[in-house]
Amino acid sequence: MTIFGTSAVSLLLAFSGPVFEGSPPLLLFLVVVMPAAWLGGFVPGFFATALSTLVGLCLLVEPGYSLSVAETAEKLRLLLLFSVGTLVSLVIDRLKKAEARAMSAAIDREKQLKTEIIERWETEQKLKDEETFARKVLMSSLNGLYIYDLRTGTDTFINGQYTRLTGYTLDDLAAIRGNRFFALFHPEDQARVAAHLDNLARMADGEVLEIEYRFKTADGRWIWCLSRDSVFSRDPDGTVRQCIGAFLDITERKQAEEALRESDRRKDEFLAMLGHELRNPLAPIRNAVTVMKRIGLPHPKLAWARDVIDRQVNQLAHLVDDLLDVSRIVQGKITLHKATVEMHKVIDLALETSRPLIEARRHELNLTVPEDPLPLNADVIRLAQVVSNLLNNAAKYTPEGGKIWLTVARKNGDAIVSVRDTGEGIPKNLLPKLFKLFTQAERTLDRAQGGLGLGLTIVQKIVELHGGWVEAKSDGPGKGSEFIVCLPVCQALVGTADGVKRQQSR
Repeated sequence: MTIFGTSAVSLLLAFSGPVFEGSPPLLLFLVVVMPAAWLGGFVPGFFATALSTLVGLCLLVEPGYSLSVAETAEKLRLLLLFSVGTLVSLVIDRLKKAEARAMSAAIDREKQLKTEIIERWETEQKLKDEETFARKVLMSSLNGLYIYDLRTGTDTFINGQYTRLTGYTLDDLAAIRGNRFFALFHPEDQARVAAHLDNLARMADGEVLEIEYRFKTADGRWIWCLSRDSVFSRDPDGTVRQCIGAFLDITERKQAEEALRESDRRKDEFLAMLGHELRNPLAPIRNAVTVMKRIGLPHPKLAWARDVIDRQVNQLAHLVDDLLDVSRIVQGKITLHKATVEMHKVIDLALETSRPLIEARRHELNLTVPEDPLPLNADVIRLAQVVSNLLNNAAKYTPEGGKIWLTVARKNGDAIVSVRDTGEGIPKNLLPKLFKLFTQAERTLDRAQGGLGLGLTIVQKIVELHGGWVEAKSDGPGKGSEFIVCLPVCQALVGTADGVKRQQSR
């Protein structure tokens, strides 16, 4: 638009040159400069000024079509055009911004006034209808509702649902005051209720406090209640005067929770009893197998049957041991015999247990342990059980001829044990619940690998009892898996060398 306007003014001045005897009024370019400055600000106005000055220099001042000026008067006219145009652009820009600020302030003030009017009207309506509306809401609620006065220790309002749940009317509660009212709470819950009331007196606006307690109804029953209280009113000095509360009858939920706890306790007792009962016949069967081995058997098939019994009894003994371990852990009856032990001792004991299975499945075991001692305050037998369980899992879930890596390292004052394999891998959806009881049963319906899915649960619990943690990693089925155990090291006994010893067995 600036270029078009400048061109139009230039043509007008060019054709009117004879009228002005060769000295056209260059200030006519301000007709272009002022709209440019008004619509776009200082920069477009200055651009229009510079463009007008350049056009005047080239086309309207002698000699024509040249950047030189012959007469001093013409130079002054060009300088006047540039100065006035720049000044006009600056003034218009300032006026435009001032107008915008004034308009914005006026709009903001108008919005503020409208908001204040609306808020004042809403406040007046709220104050007008608050008592009626609140009473309607309270009376129609499906929860038991009450307004409790902390100063007098009585309820000043209850709704119909409160009466239906407890059997008390507001007049009944008014007659039961002080210690008599407090006696309606179960003796085992009265201390918590008293502490809750103290907390109500210090409550902040908008804060909600919860409590579960047993309450005696008018017909003598004890019901479990869940109450949520918040501030309803304050005294002039800011002290909480009244609180408003809602409560639910959660008796059925509490009974269900208690039944679940009892069922869980009975399950734990059953597992413990089952483990012990299964263990009893194992000793005589093992003794019988030992006798058969010593005296020998005349027929090859009898020897084969004896070996089958021996293997299956050992497997059954392992399952029973796992079952008993889980039972003890769940009931909190497991005892750790901690002492200062070296990590290599744990690894040696674990390999002693797991190597026969690894060799039977023709796996390649790669072992990496630090030359420096890694002392632990631990139960060496239980930690060896952790590592052997992980090695056994790797051996069972890796196709024959696979690879297993057992790596021990020190990192940030902890001992890190990693068992990695090239086995079946673990589905992503199974990783978050891998250490839960009986998770192994979810892997496959044919359960070709055997076991009850207890091993990883035992691993996690034993590691946690040692103050450590365990995690599982896998990129998915067919991509192997890795189990990482982190255990705290006895820092005072840790060496400083970083050498590493490696050995391989197949």
